[in-house]
Amino acid sequence: MNATFLAGSIFSPGQVAAMIVVGVLIGLLIIANISLFVIFRRRKERKLCTSQLQQKRDSLLEKLKHITDDGALEEGAQPPMHRAEKAAEQEEAPEDEEDEVDDGDDDDSDDGVPENTGEVDEDPAKAEILAVADMSEYTRRKLGYLGDEYDRKRYYVRYTQGFEAKLLAADDEVKNRYLELIGELAQYKGVKIKSSFRQQRIYKGRMTLGIILFRGKTLCVAFALDPKEYEETKYRGIDKSDKKRFAKTPLLYRLTSARRMEYAKYLLIQLADANTIVLGEPQRVEYDFSQKTPDELFVADMIRITVLGEAPEAEPEPEPELTVEETFDGEPTDHGDREENDEDDIEFETPEGRMVFDRSFTARIIQADDALKARYSELKNYMLNYKGVKNRVSWKREAFVIGRKTVAMFTVRGKTLCLYLAADPTRFDNTKYNVENLSETASRRKTPLLFRVKSDRRTAYAKQLIDIVMQENGAVRTDRRPVDYTSPYRSNDALVKRGLIRITQSVSKNPFGAGKK
Repeated sequence: MNATFLAGSIFSPGQVAAMIVVGVLIGLLIIANISLFVIFRRRKERKLCTSQLQQKRDSLLEKLKHITDDGALEEGAQPPMHRAEKAAEQEEAPEDEEDEVDDGDDDDSDDGVPENTGEVDEDPAKAEILAVADMSEYTRRKLGYLGDEYDRKRYYVRYTQGFEAKLLAADDEVKNRYLELIGELAQYKGVKIKSSFRQQRIYKGRMTLGIILFRGKTLCVAFALDPKEYEETKYRGIDKSDKKRFAKTPLLYRLTSARRMEYAKYLLIQLADANTIVLGEPQRVEYDFSQKTPDELFVADMIRITVLGEAPEAEPEPEPELTVEETFDGEPTDHGDREENDEDDIEFETPEGRMVFDRSFTARIIQADDALKARYSELKNYMLNYKGVKNRVSWKREAFVIGRKTVAMFTVRGKTLCLYLAADPTRFDNTKYNVENLSETASRRKTPLLFRVKSDRRTAYAKQLIDIVMQENGAVRTDRRPVDYTSPYRSNDALVKRGLIRITQSVSKNPFGAGKK
């Protein structure tokens, strides 16, 4: 009110009206200039984008001509395909149950902690068995198994692999295609990738451009493109527009060959052209493909564990009758030859009688010398480097299996690490390996070849024998990251408390008294 009265006292009403009109015109002129600047800038970006992408498109088409079987293609013609590619085109993979669930573009609401039902709701034969003692503290805390009462329990579990876990388990060809794909994406300015449990989202700003995912073992990419525009072309994919998960990215493309990888790059150009995304400088892209244990994958949220129910305790394999006793002072009493461990029992005198300790395989490793521990860790890593090989630890031994077939075992006999292999020992008669034949021993019929690992040289020989057995069983080596399987020394008392040493017998000094279990 005061400003209007002051302006009215200085200027006439006509002058005030003229000033208002001039101010409005100046504001409109500024807005017009800004609008023209934005329009011309976008036109310039569009022109630059079109020029860059056209060059890249021409280069890619030229490359595609060279990788086709019959040379140059006519416009719109279908390129020749190999049988594997034709099968991939004609036979669509079965629908995943993931396709029926919409959990957002890049996020999963599930916190990854499975519900422990306490009952087996699936066939236990198809489930894995996981021992609580093999879990890390993080895994035990997540699954709720922190008390000492769980130390010797085992559970049937089902592993659900996330995107990155499937990528780590994929073959080298799939890994190379993934690196090629993300290397191509890195060339586009402002385009980023965000990982979630089930997929990776390709985006720029708030705009979703695509998702990278697995269907079974096949690497796929879904583009934010209209599938109908490519139905009659060689770039056609799978129309997923009827699925909520693919609402923004309905064109699903399966990267099953090098040729289809090049087609995917062409679709990326189309996507960039539609969204005015310019090219930047090529960047070197790296990814850590080192193998991880299931526990490491769970800690990194790459897999999820569903507990199906409690598994029974592992039944120890039948052991031969003991024929050698060792007194507490270390002087053995020989009662004949024995097939099993030279130090099965530790026996010592107490006021009540003789106490006998039965040490488990794990206890023997813990109380072994550093050289034996190092050889054990090295050879265990070497066997687990083979894809599909899993280990199972029982009371007296550690077994390595492929499917349901036991291919190798470890025991400790005295101060020697012993390796048993599922191979014919007679093949290695009169060779440098100096193996022992246990084929007539009932408990060793599956792994009749015994090789004692006493030195670094024999450790190298053990690896050669392992290679032979694994190749015969179709196992392929991987680049799994080594794990330190050595453990610090623990006393007998500590191992008894942990359940790794059992007090199996107490023999009374009374000559007329019976021994007590």
